[in-house]
Amino acid sequence: MIWKFTTAVFLFFFLLSGNLIGQELLPVKKSEFIDNDSNRKQAFAQVKEAAELYQKGIGYVPQSLNLFLSAYNSNDNNPELNYNIGLCYLITGPKDTALSYLLAAQSADADISADIHFLIGLAYKFQNNFSDAIIHFKMNKELIQQNKYKEQKELLPISDKHIQECRSGRLLIENSLDLEIQLVEGNVNSEFDEFNPQVLDSNLFFSSRRGLEDDSRSPEDQKFFEKLFKSSKSEAEGIEVHEEKNNLGENVNSTLLSKFDEKQFVFYNSNSGAGGLFLAEKVRDKWKVGKAIKFINEKDSRESSASLPQSGDEIYFVSNRKGGFGDCDIYYCKKESESKWSKPINIGGDINTEYDEGDVFISADGTKLFFSSKGHNTMGGYDIFKSDRQEDGTWGKPQNMGFPINSTDNDITYCEDRDGVFYFASERSGGKGGFDIYCQKIPEPVIEEVVAEEVIEEPVIELPEAKIEIPVTLPLVSFKSEAVAITETPVKQELVEEDFVYRVQIAAARKEMDPKDIFKRYKGDDVIDHLFVENWHKYTIGGFLTFKEAAKYRDACGVKDAFVVLFKGGYRLGIARRPFEAN
Repeated sequence: MIWKFTTAVFLFFFLLSGNLIGQELLPVKKSEFIDNDSNRKQAFAQVKEAAELYQKGIGYVPQSLNLFLSAYNSNDNNPELNYNIGLCYLITGPKDTALSYLLAAQSADADISADIHFLIGLAYKFQNNFSDAIIHFKMNKELIQQNKYKEQKELLPISDKHIQECRSGRLLIENSLDLEIQLVEGNVNSEFDEFNPQVLDSNLFFSSRRGLEDDSRSPEDQKFFEKLFKSSKSEAEGIEVHEEKNNLGENVNSTLLSKFDEKQFVFYNSNSGAGGLFLAEKVRDKWKVGKAIKFINEKDSRESSASLPQSGDEIYFVSNRKGGFGDCDIYYCKKESESKWSKPINIGGDINTEYDEGDVFISADGTKLFFSSKGHNTMGGYDIFKSDRQEDGTWGKPQNMGFPINSTDNDITYCEDRDGVFYFASERSGGKGGFDIYCQKIPEPVIEEVVAEEVIEEPVIELPEAKIEIPVTLPLVSFKSEAVAITETPVKQELVEEDFVYRVQIAAARKEMDPKDIFKRYKGDDVIDHLFVENWHKYTIGGFLTFKEAAKYRDACGVKDAFVVLFKGGYRLGIARRPFEAN
């Protein structure tokens, strides 16, 4: 069997979000694309240009995708082109659109790439089709394990993580909130990334990576640099969106994070190596970003998010400094006097995980902590979690904010205003492009009136010294948008749902075998199944749910060189040399 391999290095970020940073395209051969059609020659030139743009960085992937789609109109059967289009959609979105192209690529060439089932699993996951996603993640694992593809070994734990997220997603959607989120009004969202909403003095501030073609781009990902914008309402002109100027220059990523005191605000900017937190104030119509927050920032780490309650007596922030539970953790400092703060303290392993915690927001009254995480029971990428402050001042067990606040894509930068409206950014399909900012008002608790049942009076027998307890009926209070706590348990029915079957292969030949030759090898009376795959005629018997049963049948069937193969429906996954781990 000859497999085509992509030569990309899968970064660990792939494990946590499904973003395919560093993933390479498959080469589209001119000889297999052009067949005496002048339009196809022009289309192939677009394919070459698209591949060149793709290599420049993730910021150019949308342009690359548009060129691939234009070429697709001239040749929609090329498997490599379908693969590349599916890959671009998984990177730049809408990610659920990738599925049809990846299935077309795999249908045209079952061996299109060693990671095709993994990518199809991602595409199903972004459509909330968790059962089919799990099937393909498991197919990907089995193919790697049975065929020993060293280049793809890193996909084994990544697939396990996605399978776990699919199980969480299935439960979260089953317990979805009675809530309909919506895109923020006006020109806040665009085809570029918008994130980090902050409501200050009735104005919505947010960051955006929008720009014009000639604007500077970040060397890290070739997207435009972050800029700060403000959205405000005017009776005369409606909703207005304006860029907020600062003294940092053009080629700097800067973000407004929180209010520090009456005059000062916390900014993030990456003008200091890894990036850190700085104090800023508004001078006339321009933000003046000043001194670094020394009691937080470390020289060799990145501090990327911060939030303070209205009291201003503590500050929570995110850092990738050494000694944490994962790459990025949540820390806090307490105010000890007017000018002195405590040293940073890790918030602990109940909230921080071995994965990334991405951003943090504390409510104005200091009783609720919201943060994004790739750990806990996320349904994909970053999910938003909530923790309530306990009576002893510690933070309670995090709860997933549930669907539809969270999705199978990245959901980040949650905040609330004083009117009970919450905002967050999400990379999900259905927006204007990239990350978009969504909002909704927190529903008021619903008091369900309890109707007293008619009581039939019966004779009461009084017993000596008996104490009669009088039942008291209280109104029931439910909060339909309460965060959903999910227990992470495997779905036991998966093996049956996904239809994995072990069979025993007794013969294989390039040409179809004569029945008498088959019966010379196998003298039993089981039904022989004939399958033509990869230019081989393969003959199998039996059908078992476990490897142990199939191996026992293999040893007793009378064919010395028989072996066990694993099928999903009619699809042959490969030789099974040991039990397949279903969970």
